[in-house]
Amino acid sequence: PLEEEGILAARGQDVIERDIQRFSVIEHDRVLFGCAALFPFPNGVGELACLAVDPDVQGSGDGERLLKRIEMRAKQEGIKKLFVLTTRTEHWFLKRGFAPVDPNWLPEARKRKYNWDRKSQVLVKKLS
Repeated sequence: PLEEEGILAARGQDVIERDIQRFSVIEHDRVLFGCAALFPFPNGVGELACLAVDPDVQGSGDGERLLKRIEMRAKQEGIKKLFVLTTRTEHWFLKRGFAPVDPNWLPEARKRKYNWDRKSQVLVKKLS
């Protein structure tokens, strides 16, 4: 549903299966409530992608827990800067230490895949 609404970029099942080790999930009693992924790039840069929380449990802290988990994984992988592309939740990320940058800031490999039609905001956070 989030892909249909344009909130998340479309990803085929083959892509998700290929990248499954990059995902962290939150589940309660075997029911999935949220997910997020971490994709590393050269020069100590990583992308926080696919952050989504079930609308019925938004505000419960699951998004915050996923962000903290991704930040922890990023630090373990030597990532110093974490970026996210968002079309609707810029304010949520700004409150958590991300700052806006121009899309041209993106790593070259990610910039080539940037969908200018979605007009995603690019936000970056320096990890300490």
